[in-house]
Amino acid sequence: MCGRFILIDVTELGVRFRVQVTGETAPLQRFNIAPTQLIRTITNEYGTRRAEDMRWGLIPAWAKFPNQIRSSFNARDDKVANSGLWKRPFARTRCLIPANGFYEWTGPKGDRKPHLIQLKGGGLLGFAGLFDTWQNKETGETVRSCAIITTGPNSLMEPIHDRMPVILDAEAESLWLDPETEDPSRLTALLQPYPAEEMEAYEVSTIVNSARGDSPEMIQQVDVEEPVQTRQSGFSID
Repeated sequence: MCGRFILIDVTELGVRFRVQVTGETAPLQRFNIAPTQLIRTITNEYGTRRAEDMRWGLIPAWAKFPNQIRSSFNARDDKVANSGLWKRPFARTRCLIPANGFYEWTGPKGDRKPHLIQLKGGGLLGFAGLFDTWQNKETGETVRSCAIITTGPNSLMEPIHDRMPVILDAEAESLWLDPETEDPSRLTALLQPYPAEEMEAYEVSTIVNSARGDSPEMIQQVDVEEPVQTRQSGFSID
C-alpha cells in the first residue's frame, strides 16, 4: 500500500523525468502527502511529457458523482488489467508520480510506529500510476485524478507491510509512459517490487501520524531501541 509519501527534490524534477517544469508549475517541498490532495504527476498523452497536478484518488470517467468510488488512491497490481475500475486507465492513461519516499506503519493500534522508505541515500523515484478525467455533466467541471499502483513487498518491506508502491527504473518509466505500449502482459511485467538492496527504511517521528502537518521534522530519523515490530497498518487502501 501507499497512503502517504514525500516529494522534496522539487528542483530536480525536470532533469530526472525529462519534462519541462516552469516557475509557475514548480511544486513546493512536501513532507506528508495524503490521499485526496493534489499531487504532481508526469504524463505523456500526446507524445510529449508533461508535469501536471492531479487529485490523488482516481475518479473514473464513468462515475456519476466524484465520491462514487472510495479508497481509489491505490490500485493492486493483480487487478489493474481486469478490474472495471482500473482496466481502462491501465490500457490508455498511465502516468508517473514523482516521490522521494513513502511512509508505512508497524505495531498495534494506539502505538503505531511510522517508517520512511526511500532509495539508499535519498533521491527521486517514480511510482507507476494511472489517471483518468471525470467531468460533471451539469456544470462542465473537469477533474483529473490518479492512483498509485501497489505490488507485493521486497525483503526490506516484508517486516513492515505486505504491499508497497511499484517503483519503476528509467527504462521501465519510458515504456510505461509510451502510449504505443498496449500489450497488457508487457505492462504487467513492469509491476514488480523494487530491489531491496537499493532501498533503506528507518523510523521517524509520530508527528507524521496526522495528515494535517507538513514539515521537515517528519523525515528525520529517530532513535530506535527495539527492532521493527510485526507489520500492521492503520490505513486500509487496496
